[in-house]
Amino acid sequence: MRRVAMVLRNCFCGLLALGLIASGRVRRARKRALSGDVVTAIYFHKPNRRLFFQCIRWLMKYGYTFISAHDVMEILNRGKIPPRGAVWLSFDDGCKELIASVLPLVRREGIPITLFIPTGIVEGAGLFPWLHHERSMRSYSAGAPINGVRDSLTLAELKHIASYPEATIGSHTVTHSRTTSLAEEQVRIELLECKRSLESWIRADVKYFSYPEGLSDGRERQFLVEFDYRLAATTENAFVTRETDPYLVPRFSVADEIFFPEAICNMVGVWRPVIDPLIHVVQRWRDSHKNRRERDTSFGTA
Repeated sequence: MRRVAMVLRNCFCGLLALGLIASGRVRRARKRALSGDVVTAIYFHKPNRRLFFQCIRWLMKYGYTFISAHDVMEILNRGKIPPRGAVWLSFDDGCKELIASVLPLVRREGIPITLFIPTGIVEGAGLFPWLHHERSMRSYSAGAPINGVRDSLTLAELKHIASYPEATIGSHTVTHSRTTSLAEEQVRIELLECKRSLESWIRADVKYFSYPEGLSDGRERQFLVEFDYRLAATTENAFVTRETDPYLVPRFSVADEIFFPEAICNMVGVWRPVIDPLIHVVQRWRDSHKNRRERDTSFGTA
């Protein structure tokens, strides 16, 4: 049933994306991206091999220039002028699929990428809490995956990837907890311990951070500065400019299992302004329908 729902969802979104491309909105956004005064920051989680290849081929076809997290930091902190069509690629969570679907192309083409890593998950059983029932999460022993399954890279794999010249490793907290839901001292610990672990593993300074789920309430900044992070990435749907706050760097999101036209719309930033209002309308309808059913049920038992 979930598979059918995904196919229907992708068919609808694919048609909508084709309409956006035909309308000229993608072309106009791409023109802005290639203007030479902005950076297009794009992040993934675990794109399949075909989708990632299509995205890279499209970016190359239209003259984008791949830059590193260090380049972005230099643009924001030192006023460096970005190259025409500057694009920065990052990957949140350290998914194990990156080894087969992303790294071969990255290495062959020499594309700089940044991996944002939740250290406690990688060092432990490699399970993403949002993919597993709470009871299952409590049942595993540290470092022992449930039924031999891991969601993330292993620590050995991460150390090996960190040796690649194309790869930069960044922090994504220890437990992938939303910092907005934590007490201030917990936020401090998550940012400090993640950085300490990564630096001990890869024998290099860790200067970059990605907010879990892209959420921030401002309390993180004092710790980011204290621990010498130089850049923090959100999921705000916008281009990076030289006026962008280095601790609130926006990124365009490309989902994992989508059709390529939708990915194009994501990469130039025209997708969310269209789809978010539709999602809001659907959510309001669902909430209204749920309230009506609950009201009808209460009347029936009265």
